[in-house]
Amino acid sequence: MASAQEIEAMMQVFSGMSLVEYRDRIELRPTCWVREFVGLAKCKGKDVVRKPEDDSYTIFDQFLQDKEVWVVVRWEQYEDGREEPNLMEIIHGSEAEARRALQGMIKFCNMSKAELEELGECFEQKEEDRDYVRNRFPDIRPDPKCLEEFDLYQARLKVLAGMTPKTVALMEKAYGAETPEERGKLEREAVQAFFAELAHHWCEEEVLAWQKKNPVGTAWMCEFAQVLEEPARELDPINHELVLNWMRKGYNLLTENELSDAILIMTGQRLTPGALKKRRERLGLTTKRPTGPRPKSEEPQV
Repeated sequence: MASAQEIEAMMQVFSGMSLVEYRDRIELRPTCWVREFVGLAKCKGKDVVRKPEDDSYTIFDQFLQDKEVWVVVRWEQYEDGREEPNLMEIIHGSEAEARRALQGMIKFCNMSKAELEELGECFEQKEEDRDYVRNRFPDIRPDPKCLEEFDLYQARLKVLAGMTPKTVALMEKAYGAETPEERGKLEREAVQAFFAELAHHWCEEEVLAWQKKNPVGTAWMCEFAQVLEEPARELDPINHELVLNWMRKGYNLLTENELSDAILIMTGQRLTPGALKKRRERLGLTTKRPTGPRPKSEEPQV
């Protein structure tokens, strides 16, 4: 789980819930309202303030300490007033060059998810690059016409419902809401349900932070107390592995026996091919591969 500081920041604004994919897990997270800004300024190189974790400081930067430089910065402002810088470019050149860099950053901020994914094909991406694109558009649901992606999204919600059933049900209702007012009401209820259904995972500090930052009434407290009296819910590790890596690791292309072996390696649990077939069918994960062993034409040649 996230730290107390991260939870407090995450819970300050609750416009809804979204499904977020990380390298090693999938999660439901409250969606914060955020606005992006891009700015241009001229200053001495020594006056440029970098984030403590920024490791991009170079010998060239040292050379610019007493020089006049242009700085292009992109930052995010949240509804609670909190601001976080996340991109910075230093230009030792003319104002025209600086303004071209400014327009380039504005263009980048306005890129759609499809455009960012296309851009990513032009270089060798790290996993955090892919996560950036996925999490930049967390409230965009897959198009039902893209059946494989839409089915996978639905399967992931089914798995996460093992821990937060009411949250998932309210998310589905919110997506089908007919008016913005109705959708907003359901989204707020979904965030409250999320907090209540994960009662076992919050510490006292996090509970107090939620109460201070989210004056949304007390109805969720009854459900919170009820969940605390029940055993903590856990995700099914086999189902989670299936929906996390169904397409990423090509599980949808494996034979039944190969899938059984892969799940054993990743979870330490062995399920028969038949049992796994029933699992994925209950989740709605489909594959075009016929049952049975891999044809000889697909076997590696020795």
